[in-house]
Amino acid sequence: MKAPIGPEIVFELGGVSSPAISPDGSVVAYVRGQVEDGKRVSWIECAPFAGGDSRRLTSGSSDSSPVWSPDGAALAFLRPGSDEDGATRQIWLLPSDGGEARRLTDLPHSVAGFDWLPDGSGMIATVDIDPHRDERDGSRTTVVRDTYYRGDALGYREDAWHQLFRIDASTGAALQLTTGSYNHAHPVVSPDGRWVAFTADRNVDREKRRPFGSELCVMSTQGVAGGGHVERLTPGIMSAGKPCWSPDGSALAVSVTDMSQRHQAYLELVERYSGQRTRLTDDSVNPQTGFFPIAGPPTMIWSGDEITFAGDACGRSGVYRVAADGSSPVEAIRTERELINGFDVSSDGRSIAIVSTTPDAPGEIVAIGDGTQAVLTNATEDFVESHAIGDVEFFTVERDGWEIPYGLMYPPGFDPQQSYPLVMEIHGGPNGFFGEGFNVLHQVIAGAGFLVLFVNPRGSSTYGAKFTDAVTVDWGGEDSLDLLHALDVVCERPYVDANRLGVHGYSYGGYMTTWLIGHVNRFKAAIAGAPVVNLWSMWGVSDIGPSWGSYQWGDMPDDNFDWYRERSPITYVDNVQCPVLILHGEHDWRVPISQGEEYFAGLRYRGKTAEMVRFPGCSHLMMRVGDPVLVKEYYERMVAWFKRYL
Repeated sequence: MKAPIGPEIVFELGGVSSPAISPDGSVVAYVRGQVEDGKRVSWIECAPFAGGDSRRLTSGSSDSSPVWSPDGAALAFLRPGSDEDGATRQIWLLPSDGGEARRLTDLPHSVAGFDWLPDGSGMIATVDIDPHRDERDGSRTTVVRDTYYRGDALGYREDAWHQLFRIDASTGAALQLTTGSYNHAHPVVSPDGRWVAFTADRNVDREKRRPFGSELCVMSTQGVAGGGHVERLTPGIMSAGKPCWSPDGSALAVSVTDMSQRHQAYLELVERYSGQRTRLTDDSVNPQTGFFPIAGPPTMIWSGDEITFAGDACGRSGVYRVAADGSSPVEAIRTERELINGFDVSSDGRSIAIVSTTPDAPGEIVAIGDGTQAVLTNATEDFVESHAIGDVEFFTVERDGWEIPYGLMYPPGFDPQQSYPLVMEIHGGPNGFFGEGFNVLHQVIAGAGFLVLFVNPRGSSTYGAKFTDAVTVDWGGEDSLDLLHALDVVCERPYVDANRLGVHGYSYGGYMTTWLIGHVNRFKAAIAGAPVVNLWSMWGVSDIGPSWGSYQWGDMPDDNFDWYRERSPITYVDNVQCPVLILHGEHDWRVPISQGEEYFAGLRYRGKTAEMVRFPGCSHLMMRVGDPVLVKEYYERMVAWFKRYL
């Protein structure tokens, strides 16, 4: 009999990421990861593009970011300076015809990413230069000069900046190309090797945009003493993704977001010398732009007169092509019931490798050719075969002129003749979305015997710019009513016990959890993960409060005091009737733990039933990259709380 999925999934479920197709198209390299002895480990494997047995390529315990050399003779990847020290990530080279990997770079700072020069003589790399990494001038104090002085999952930045270096592929010699108090990322070298395109936060008002603000820039790959001249091609935009060059080097394609629509990306063509921009896509598809700071934008390829890219639309991922001159609408190459969490495409645009995850299966590498498809990995096969996975149905409900998407997950062994407690799960963002992929947290809740309702209220992304932007300066408004309406509809089903409802959310989901329990008395138990509860204080203590918060909530709190107070869950703490569990990382700089502390203090001072669990060393991204032991404990405490009160 298959076992239900429980919190131990953290240790049992492996994964794959970062597919990289070899230049001849014969194999796909990728990262394989799992948890061993309570720690995350990763190495690089490869498999034939047409399918077949995979083989392990590297022996490290923290290998990542494989990139083939232009001639396919070597595979470059990132590994800590030594197998064990983990201090800085360096570039290593592995001969494709066999042999041991050798360390190429010996920099005092970490390499964050790189792109090969077309002739294979070297790379352009992004290096995270932290002048105070080892010693902070003999002082224990921290000096900050920028509103973005610390980053969640990154720590205190002080005078640390990402700079571009040219790396010699034979000797590892490094020449710094960029300087200044700017961050440079996602280098892509032109077909002739003379230029490198990249993104950089060189905006005049970068204080109001960091860490997400960036522009498309170009400079010479040769470098000069003191740094070369940087050309800014897209001034005035909010952010740019990883670009790709036209075959003749006369133009670039790049995903951009505007200042007015910061969560809807558009693919644009940018002329290399004039800077003229042509929009190629509308808001029916959202080109993937990565997840800062743990995942950069995926590759795009400009082949012939077409551009191939990965995008999201209506809660699903797909592979798309568009004419480079904008003469035809976007063409969907692949649109399945799946989410794509990794993407690569060959130089001719015809061979594609993705990490595909579906509602009933975790991610595997899938290779897609002209009329062919092969699943290359089986990293999750044993887990899937031995566990009962909750079924999912997707629906929409109409409210206020909008179609609100939602899904319902059933516990394994579901019997419609019985009555079940239900947990409403609320996503973060607020511009995130629940997509049609494998959701570990939902499976853990369902595995404990609960129905799981998850909703994409207005504000969720992938449903068009207008829908996504509808939450701006309206947190706790129509978004909350969308959630409650979906809950009303589901509670009409005979197998839903409307007297045993719970609610859980993380980040903005934590905000909405605490907002709802302060306004309605329908839930018998609530769990708030890293909740935003006081918008006024959040603006000043979050690493992105002044930039992102000003856009989401409408300028500084001083300029809009009544709204900030009205829309803060802490204002309504006295109305809370149900038991509340607060789960929060102590090193969370995105939603600092002071937010959870404020809410806990307010509840307990008023005699409410509340408990707070502090997770040491955990950032806001703990559920993605945190200590597996603590992530498992998060799941355990979540399940125990709902079992106790529902």
